[in-house]
Amino acid sequence: RPRRRFTEIKVGDTLPVLEQGPVTRTHIVKYAGASYDFNPIHHDEVFAKRSLAGGIIAHGMMVMGYLGKSATAYLGTAQFDKFSSRNVAMTRPGDTLIIEGRIEDAQARADGGGTVRIAMTAKNKASGTLLCVGEITVTLKD
Repeated sequence: RPRRRFTEIKVGDTLPVLEQGPVTRTHIVKYAGASYDFNPIHHDEVFAKRSLAGGIIAHGMMVMGYLGKSATAYLGTAQFDKFSSRNVAMTRPGDTLIIEGRIEDAQARADGGGTVRIAMTAKNKASGTLLCVGEITVTLKD
């Protein structure tokens, strides 16, 4: 896919909505293997039900990855300067996520390119519950 140029970006632009899911236990277990995060809250039903989470939950970093997937599809690059997120609710097996992004800031640079800041969210499609917020900063060429 072609890389988006700085001159193509305007503050207030929105990224195409990404629908991700439904999240399955297989997705969660595969992510556990890839990240080497085998906390039983992500795969052991008995343990997870006894925990404060009340059942199996997806990895927060997996949801962050969905934010990155959306931004990468829009920008044509995953070469981010900064990428942060905060999970505000739990993602569970069966959830379908709606990933949205909005250009919050675009600062031109002397070389003709510029730095873009994107605010990202992940919401539960069924309930509208906000699951994760994030921010991505990327430098683009002109």
